[in-house]
Amino acid sequence: MALDPSEFLKTYVYEVRAPVPEVLADLKALEELDIRTEKKRRMLWRAALSCMGLTVPLIIAPILWLLAAASFATGIALILIRARVGRADLDNRRYGLLATVLKRFQVDLDANAPVDVKLDLSPVDDAHKCVGKKKRGRWDSEDFTDAWLSLHGRLADGTHLHLSVVEHLQKRRRSSRSSSGKTKLKTKRKGKTLLQVGLRVKPERFPGLAGLRANAKQAAKLPPGVALSRLDVAEDRLAMRAVLDQEWTVLTTKPAPPEGKTPQGVKPPARQDGARAATMMLLSLYQVLGTSRRQGATPARQKPV
Repeated sequence: MALDPSEFLKTYVYEVRAPVPEVLADLKALEELDIRTEKKRRMLWRAALSCMGLTVPLIIAPILWLLAAASFATGIALILIRARVGRADLDNRRYGLLATVLKRFQVDLDANAPVDVKLDLSPVDDAHKCVGKKKRGRWDSEDFTDAWLSLHGRLADGTHLHLSVVEHLQKRRRSSRSSSGKTKLKTKRKGKTLLQVGLRVKPERFPGLAGLRANAKQAAKLPPGVALSRLDVAEDRLAMRAVLDQEWTVLTTKPAPPEGKTPQGVKPPARQDGARAATMMLLSLYQVLGTSRRQGATPARQKPV
């Protein structure tokens, strides 16, 4: 069933069990919805600036004060409308990561088996995602945990795939008074993203898999800057978790606007590609499975009589 935008906008959660082509079509619809929202916000911003800009020349003539007040009020109203519309300005990285991963994995997925997807596109700092508030020194702190992606599917060789993403965010704020008596509000944000890829297999197909636990880390190949957080290996499953920084991206999505100027001759730091990290994690896990299969296929050496 095709995505219903009006239903999606009630929760900002996309949840479906469907074949990959249908999921990709829905993600394309989400991208188009996002693009329309961004265009609408730009239009509202330009209109608000125009109304606010008209206020100055109009207020010079006393006879036009009423018109100046109306223009100023219209500008404020447009800014408020833009803020409300902003909730539908989705994080490009989230649907971009899922779409990119599905396209890359599609050839390996069972064509007859649907995938289960839950994609939460509501903001990471939504109130219901807050997991704690506390005082840290002079700072008032809020912690958020956002498990925004879960993907389950079956690969063509019968292996079950699970991919999940959890984002952690900490927001801090404090007030300080300057020597002139003015009160300033300072804010800080820091966070990290945990990306996990897991495989569930039939033990008889991969004998001795649990015995590879000690050497499995050697198979972990991750992009530069992506840190291995955990690697679990058991008889019937293996899972890898990696840590990405807060500014990770997906190279197939449009780049975020620069937050500041980069000094001439200095290249900005490369952002971590979440989709590439997920792909390399899956390949690493399959390398461990390949080692297990090769060891199981090697006949035991007979002892001399």
